[in-house]
Amino acid sequence: MNVLPNGNRLLIVLGGLLLVYAFFGNYVALPGYLRFLSRGGVSEGGNALDLDVVVGATKTIMWMFSFQLGVLCLAIAHARKYDLLTRYVAVGGGAWLVLWSWPSLPVPPAAFYIVFGAFLLAGIGVVLSGKIETSNDRTTRTIFLGSLMFFAFATWEVCGLGTTGRLLHPDESQEPLAHNILVTQSSKLMVEFVLAWGLLALSLVRSRLIHD
Repeated sequence: MNVLPNGNRLLIVLGGLLLVYAFFGNYVALPGYLRFLSRGGVSEGGNALDLDVVVGATKTIMWMFSFQLGVLCLAIAHARKYDLLTRYVAVGGGAWLVLWSWPSLPVPPAAFYIVFGAFLLAGIGVVLSGKIETSNDRTTRTIFLGSLMFFAFATWEVCGLGTTGRLLHPDESQEPLAHNILVTQSSKLMVEFVLAWGLLALSLVRSRLIHD
């Protein structure tokens, strides 16, 4: 039962608006943020905190979260519409966004990429090694939806790495890159891909077991 009247419609509209802002934020929020950084973290008036800083920070933070929140809204709407395990989708996606919002992570050891890389290869192998079965099982469809959600999160992370690496602005490539940002984004990307492929593999394994 929907908690709000037309709850799914509201979630879809909100998710769509957030995805639109994820695109236009490149022109609405990002330029001001880059100017803020170039001034050493102060507003045009030379203040560390004033109305311009608050407005700019609000636009930038909304932009940084817009894609993930938009995807989460659409995923929850889909789960509600098709009677999936909505609470798990919402809690799982929300928990990841809380962890994702941590601005800087410590440099992981080589074992992090070795272990997660092995899980990633195992997930891909499971997905591609057998017959792909579809199932109407509620849990299986919820897990599959979760995999799509994390694939979407990873897509946004790839775009962020491109921005951080100045792929669209090669003239800035000579400037020193913030290593901690690259480490943080690549670590989050690895986790998102492992979760996406792992959930996809789990959904397909459940489907195969149900059909056998």
